[in-house]
Amino acid sequence: MRKILALAAAAIMLAGCNNNTGNTTGNTTSARCVRPLPAGITTDSLTDCTVPAQFTLADFDWTAQTLTMTVYSEDLYDAVDISQLKAGDTIIYQGRNIVVAKIDDKDGFKTINDGIENDGADLQAGDGGTYRAIQLDDHSVYTTLGKATVPVASDLVVIDCGIEPTDPVDTIRTDARSYLQKLGQRDNFSELNTQVLIQGGKVTQITRRWIP
Repeated sequence: MRKILALAAAAIMLAGCNNNTGNTTGNTTSARCVRPLPAGITTDSLTDCTVPAQFTLADFDWTAQTLTMTVYSEDLYDAVDISQLKAGDTIIYQGRNIVVAKIDDKDGFKTINDGIENDGADLQAGDGGTYRAIQLDDHSVYTTLGKATVPVASDLVVIDCGIEPTDPVDTIRTDARSYLQKLGQRDNFSELNTQVLIQGGKVTQITRRWIP
């Protein structure tokens, strides 16, 4: 079912692009559509990867030693595609089709249609020939891939930020379960600040960084 939903979402996104894409005829070049790069993983193939994820303490099954989480992918764009964007093209951003009216380029940032606060888009140059879709507070834009239940390694490591940005980071290498169960109101992990490392099909590390 997860694969079907993912394929359906991809089909809808592709259809939106196709509505704005045509062929070159004579001296007139039709508008292009730029979409995020493929995630490269599915929720059925989480073997060796690091994924943004959302979950709470209630999503751990300590008897079965599993974690059920919502898995996301960070929205990245090919830098060449972004460099070729022009007025009249379309970019898929936060699941929306945005027709480009203007592009501002400064210090590694591209602001489309005056940015997210004006129903546009904001992008930042990243590693590996990509641009990162960003939203308010410099958070990345993420796409939901679906839910997955993954075994948790017995030697799970938790690297956790403090409440305040200057608080020291806790690195828990033994009895991660006990640490997690004492988090109280901080037991909600978000894709905006949480990365889950999966090795050999098991969750081996959970890292949460401080965000505004």
